[in-house]
Amino acid sequence: MRVVLVKGRSQYGSLRLHVDQLAAALTGLGHEAPVVDLAAGESLMPLIEALSSPTDCLFAFNGVACEFAAQDFVRELGCAYASLYVDHPVHHLPRLDHAINRQVVFFLDRSHVQFVANWAAGRSFAHLGFLPPGANALDTPVDVSDAAFAARDIPLLFTGTYRGAPPRAWETWPESPARTLVGETAERMAADGRLALLDALRATLAARNLRLSPDLVASLAPLLSSAQSCAEAYHRGAVLTALGEAGVPMEVHGKGWGPLSARYPSIRYVGEGSFEETLGLARRARVILNINNGFVAGGHERVFAAMAAGAAVFSESSRYYDGAFKDGREIATFAINRPTEAAAKLKALMADLPAQAALARAGHRRALADHSWADRAAVLVKAVQSAR
Repeated sequence: MRVVLVKGRSQYGSLRLHVDQLAAALTGLGHEAPVVDLAAGESLMPLIEALSSPTDCLFAFNGVACEFAAQDFVRELGCAYASLYVDHPVHHLPRLDHAINRQVVFFLDRSHVQFVANWAAGRSFAHLGFLPPGANALDTPVDVSDAAFAARDIPLLFTGTYRGAPPRAWETWPESPARTLVGETAERMAADGRLALLDALRATLAARNLRLSPDLVASLAPLLSSAQSCAEAYHRGAVLTALGEAGVPMEVHGKGWGPLSARYPSIRYVGEGSFEETLGLARRARVILNINNGFVAGGHERVFAAMAAGAAVFSESSRYYDGAFKDGREIATFAINRPTEAAAKLKALMADLPAQAALARAGHRRALADHSWADRAAVLVKAVQSAR
């Protein structure tokens, strides 16, 4: 199979690195996987040239190049267009709305798949499914011995953006039933960290003796991104604030950390950094904190990369992690809506070096066995081959 992979712009460069490692995995499985970088310029000529050879699939993350894939001459080539969306679909509705021949769509959260299945009435996808990201890793093997683990010099690492106060965009809207529904849906998600957007909306409607329908989902969908964004920021802020108040020592990389690191001396802000740099930092970290960015039934790239790097993972729980890992043996999870309890649990883990090392080794084995980019590439290939 020949898969042309497209690179676009990416915060911290994570999706660009995903493309490189997915391409390498496809090549390792015996497929042809040229990469076209569209971030380097405005011209589509490199992509057009790449498709001049017979191609089975055009692949990108987050719907990059979907406008190109919807053009008639691309449709005539007969190749599939596949994309893995790493954010909630409410943030990508215009891209998902393109009429594309043989469109293969993946999400890294099963609740995202359910949302699109409800929203997509009348829209046709050749494949709609679940696919978490693979474990990004450096080329050199990781030493997971007790001695090497004890020598790691970052006790706790978190990489990502601090978003500040949760945005409540609907409060600026004119009074309307939609404003009320969106606001209440956001409040339900904030109160229950494992309540998916679609389920929260369904509960909001049921409280008014209304039924969720595809038409109603379609009409509200463009407004629901505000509820999703609010819940994501609320939970991330609550956990990080609890860790700061508990004095948990933590090294952080990413954007927006000035106010929080100034308030809590235990939070050491090092700089913005990139995702590729994170892979090196992860090999120096004993414990890596993960907050899922609103994924209640999916997996964040940070978890798999941390495990591949031999670090112990302390993560917000999800229904996906419940089945993919043994909690307490391969991963340590916490309830996102109980931040004070999470801080106490994390402090206990950080005080127990043997427990960290055992957790890291078991997680490392699991990531290499079941969560490599080669595993994800095989799922992609199978979906493209069956897409008609």
